[in-house]
Amino acid sequence: MTTATVQASKLSANQATLRQAALTTDTAVTPTPSRIPDPADREAPSSASIERRLAARIGAARYRMWFAEPACLSLNGSELVVDASSPFAAEWIERNFRDELAGVAADVGLLTVRIVAQEETPSSGSPASAETRSSAATTVPAVRRDQPRWRRLEDFVVGDSNRIAFEAARRLAEDNLGGIRSILLHGGCGVGKTHLLQGLCADRRARFPNERIRYTTGEQFTNDYIQSVRAGNIEAFRARVRKLDLLALDDVHFLSNKGATQAEFLHTIDAIGLAGARVAIVTDAHPRALRAFSESLVSRLLGGMVVQVESPDRSTREALVLRLAEERGIALEPTAARAVTDRAIGSVREIEGALARIAAALLLEDMGGIATLSIVERALGIGEASIRGVPPRIAAIVEATCDELGVNRDDLASTGRHRRVVLARGVVVHLAREMTTLSFPEIARHLGRTAHSSAHAAARRVREMLDRGDELPPDENSPGARSVRELVETVRRGVERRGRAAR
Repeated sequence: MTTATVQASKLSANQATLRQAALTTDTAVTPTPSRIPDPADREAPSSASIERRLAARIGAARYRMWFAEPACLSLNGSELVVDASSPFAAEWIERNFRDELAGVAADVGLLTVRIVAQEETPSSGSPASAETRSSAATTVPAVRRDQPRWRRLEDFVVGDSNRIAFEAARRLAEDNLGGIRSILLHGGCGVGKTHLLQGLCADRRARFPNERIRYTTGEQFTNDYIQSVRAGNIEAFRARVRKLDLLALDDVHFLSNKGATQAEFLHTIDAIGLAGARVAIVTDAHPRALRAFSESLVSRLLGGMVVQVESPDRSTREALVLRLAEERGIALEPTAARAVTDRAIGSVREIEGALARIAAALLLEDMGGIATLSIVERALGIGEASIRGVPPRIAAIVEATCDELGVNRDDLASTGRHRRVVLARGVVVHLAREMTTLSFPEIARHLGRTAHSSAHAAARRVREMLDRGDELPPDENSPGARSVRELVETVRRGVERRGRAAR
């Protein structure tokens, strides 16, 4: 290795002392996206400041192994130069620490990172001179690692189930939320909460490029906080997160049962709020339903706009199915698109999973990207028996059906011919045949019938309605129109939920 090159970039005695202080722990930290540096408070770039940041980001042990001895960090104008001891070391550093180096350089205002490999002279094996340094250097732009991964608000499919949440995110990005500086979005998995949070960050950054914006998760916040405590630099952590213009925290429910982290987060959002900055939070439940959260933190979370993101309604699911199918290059026939919409009723992830199975089926059948109803039904297992583990009790099927259709349980055993009662009987028989091992005579007896021909007829009617794709008109129990297939799928999931709760 070139002695002159190494000596030229060695730290001074004071800098070496600072570096040693930064390396007092071997605990690795999960890398977190770095914030956009603020020209007003950014520390002047120096080898010592870069070393401290890099050690905190990748962990002291990994830093000592790859940067304290075999590589040397130096500054060249607006460029961070990493002198690696060999082409192998340079390749390893570029492959494993590319994002961390770029994030650290961006934090202190540098534009690029250059990884340079040094080679030994073949004749003597002694270190080569600076002139023999390998000409193959890797230049990495110093940009935020998470920036390309952020989703955009303009790509979000808006419907009645998420319109208020979308408007809250959009208006906070525009600074047009009537003086409200904090929003909390809550809802089940796969309903678009993370998309809205990242879209808010991306839109805000585009509108206010000089603002300090940070998107992170509850887990990353916790890891960063614990690492700063162990390393003895909690004040640096607080200065980093409390001077933001927008803090976006995803999956805040991860802080459950973490009293110290909850207290730190509470003080963080209080400090950000006092400074006039914005906070956007996502969680899987309403703040009052969060387990093992302190009362003070729950109260603080309720201080802003709290909006529920509901599961996508039918029209939203239809738009999502068509959008995601187009992105995958799948052409869905209208009946096939409706079948996917009626089957994947829980979340966006269910739609994505259904389309993935359809894409696999198309590859196997070589259909040229055109998905027919028959392909969709085979791919999604529509119409197949769905007995998984212990079959449900028929009483659970009756209960779920009556709750969904608003029918009295006694009416099923009566001779009443009201349209909803007749439909309920048919759904019960259809699902009992599909989800249990009961025969038609056994099902008929459970419904108070002496002859099983009525059970046969009820199941046949529902099967015909499913095959035709019949729609149910809106009523007091279901304000929006929906198909019989969607009704059957909703009842099926209600039965499965009851089965899980009983175990």
